[in-house]
Amino acid sequence: MESLESLEEKIKNMEDEKIIKKKGNPIYSVVLLIAGVAVIVFGAAVLHGGSLGFLTITSGIVIAVAGLIYILKNTGIYYVYEPTGKKLKKYKVSLDESDAKKIVSCISSKNFTAVKYMKKVITSGDLIEARGTDDGAVFLFQLSKYVPHNFVPSTPIVVLHGEDAKLMLEFVKS
Repeated sequence: MESLESLEEKIKNMEDEKIIKKKGNPIYSVVLLIAGVAVIVFGAAVLHGGSLGFLTITSGIVIAVAGLIYILKNTGIYYVYEPTGKKLKKYKVSLDESDAKKIVSCISSKNFTAVKYMKKVITSGDLIEARGTDDGAVFLFQLSKYVPHNFVPSTPIVVLHGEDAKLMLEFVKS
């Protein structure tokens, strides 16, 4: 069996499809964290005791924790479709084996209208791993099959634009 590249590996180098890698900017999160620490210091140094000092310190802790959460959340790597500037979101959909065969047939015929009639299942040995923008400008997907202990790509990566991309996006979101 030939070894196919996974969607996660391929998306890292897709400048030809105008998909670029970006890194989150933590500057606002750091400012929020610093502001929280400043409020804590102000509450402890200036307002000695009393309910106002306690309230100020508690507010500072909440602000600092929010800043820390945003730092952890916003410093990751994400992918953007350059023409629209929209982020690519991840999707995973389990399919029945018969619908997985239909997906393979859709890929070979390059006709994705049958996707509307497919059903998702809770768990199965066939999984669509996908990335797409919310506006349906671009949609990338790949069918993977469960081989004990892991899902392994079973089709090449398909890149869709236009109406086909919107059909697939509608299917994974439904």
